[in-house]
Amino acid sequence: MKSNNVIKKKSNEENDYNFKRLKLKFLEKNDLKIFSSLCQDGIFSINEMIFDHNEKSFIATFSRFCWEFVDKGIKENKYFRVVSGIRVYNVKNIKYENLKNIDSSKFINLLSVDINKNNLILNFSSDITIKLLIGKIKIFLDDLDMPWPTGKKPFHK
Repeated sequence: MKSNNVIKKKSNEENDYNFKRLKLKFLEKNDLKIFSSLCQDGIFSINEMIFDHNEKSFIATFSRFCWEFVDKGIKENKYFRVVSGIRVYNVKNIKYENLKNIDSSKFINLLSVDINKNNLILNFSSDITIKLLIGKIKIFLDDLDMPWPTGKKPFHK
């Protein structure tokens, strides 16, 4: 049986940089600061966000900037992104603001995540907001693949 170079390469990347995929659960209001910081500057495709009425959950995949590797001395001027997924449970209602006339193939950046009473508010670029009316807080964040290098770090004014 031939060895698989792709698997070997992934294995080497894991060893070289000590990457571990995130698999996190957020259950309390205080957890949302961590959730927001990990998802900040994530690049979302409008096409890859859905509201599952049967499961009462909001699901999205996105390109997450790996803030946890910044300033860790992995490699100078080398930053990382990873394909991640989020699932927000106990969603009673969802409201989209400024999304109606946007091309569905467009990409938008997540700027912040806030909570106001029972509204989980996702604030995106282009003045887009998604408000999720939720019951009990239950959010999952999972990295779906290994991170890849990028030379660009998000810039904030």
